[in-house]
Amino acid sequence: MSPTAGTIHAIRLARCLAAHIVLAAEAPPGRGRGRNDFPFGRRIRYFWGVDDSTRSPLPQPLSSIRHARRTSSLLAMLLSTALVAPVMTPLRSASAGQLTDAGVVDIEVLNFASADAVEEASALTDAFRHALAGAPGLADKGKSHALETEALTVGCDDPMDDKCAPKIAADIKSDRFVYGTVKKSKTAPIKITATVKYYSSGALKTVVKTYDVGPIAKDGASPELKKIALEVLLQLTGGPAKGKVEVTLTGPGSGESGDLYEGGQAIGRVEGGKAIVELTTGSHAVELRIPGYSTSTATIDVAPTGTTVTLTPVRLSTTKPDWQLYGGIGAIGVGAIFVGVGIATSLSIRDQQNDDKFTNYRKRFPSTEKDVCAQAKAGNEQANSTSVPAGGTALAPYVSDLCGSVSTKQTLQYVWYGLGVAAIGGGTYLILTDKKGEGEKKAASAPVRLQVAPSFGPGYGSVTLMGAF
Repeated sequence: MSPTAGTIHAIRLARCLAAHIVLAAEAPPGRGRGRNDFPFGRRIRYFWGVDDSTRSPLPQPLSSIRHARRTSSLLAMLLSTALVAPVMTPLRSASAGQLTDAGVVDIEVLNFASADAVEEASALTDAFRHALAGAPGLADKGKSHALETEALTVGCDDPMDDKCAPKIAADIKSDRFVYGTVKKSKTAPIKITATVKYYSSGALKTVVKTYDVGPIAKDGASPELKKIALEVLLQLTGGPAKGKVEVTLTGPGSGESGDLYEGGQAIGRVEGGKAIVELTTGSHAVELRIPGYSTSTATIDVAPTGTTVTLTPVRLSTTKPDWQLYGGIGAIGVGAIFVGVGIATSLSIRDQQNDDKFTNYRKRFPSTEKDVCAQAKAGNEQANSTSVPAGGTALAPYVSDLCGSVSTKQTLQYVWYGLGVAAIGGGTYLILTDKKGEGEKKAASAPVRLQVAPSFGPGYGSVTLMGAF
């Protein structure tokens, strides 16, 4: 026999003894006292599993019955306390060690009663207490009142009706408690039927649960029985206790809208800097996501009476294209291309001025002649003459065309150099005057300096590009 079963029988024995002692003292003189001659004979026999309905007890004053009930209840509680204390000490210590936070609902579990499944009733009691310890927003009150003892103490009828629950609540000083009875079926397959009731501030809710008999049904710590208890508990209480959370945004994002998440799951939405969401009581880690802002996080303790939380989202630094910087770099690049074209043009002019035919044509004229191109355009093959020197060839048409090409290129090279210098200068100015954000000047490791110096001569052309970056 388990300690719990032994305790239950001890309680019943105490009731029987108390009833016999008190009623024997108040019985009419001269009459023998048989075991079934007392008003509690039927109840006593019922407690021991015997139906003594055929017996007819002698009528006694109502005061004797009430006195017997009070006395038997007192003896039962004293005896049960002595026997149950060593058994319940570990469980009670574990429950008392779990301090309830603000907003957590305390629920007491009364020891379940049973006439034919005492071990199963005890196991189910333990399973409910374990379930309360692990249920979010709920907690075991840490007491161990027995349903049968309380029913007898407050004078409930047998079987106890729902009207007796408020009396038990007043006696144990608890507004919320779970109690019930456990029965075992008589025919195969053998099943356990638990009738579980939840009293909450005057309201009473009932759930009937049937499950298989076996080792699990007698082990209050088994995961299977704890799961059954938790399912019934959530049915009775309507799920974990919840509370409303009022979210307010402050700072630059006080009027923004975004989404609230917990564990990656969306739990609500903020509109215009305000939101109200409903969460189970207890601790929650929530985060706020708003486009253009960094993620804001907060850990809040939700209470049934409501909770407020303030979040201050931080605006992300906007990365916009720096068109002035890019424009400056582009302008320098284009300017470098113009300068490059100008250099190529100058080199082409130099090559044409060193042309062999042009050199031979120049030799036909004295050194004092400054413009042989004009002589070629006039058709002169030599000084002041259009005749070709003896043994020579006509070069004036060729030199005339060459001089025209050089003249055009000399004009273009100045255009290219001018455009290049202008573009590079403009790009440099854009870079040096570039602003970042709201007027903060970008720090440069060194100033950008660029200088273009073209030079030309009668027989050559060159350009010098100097810069510091």
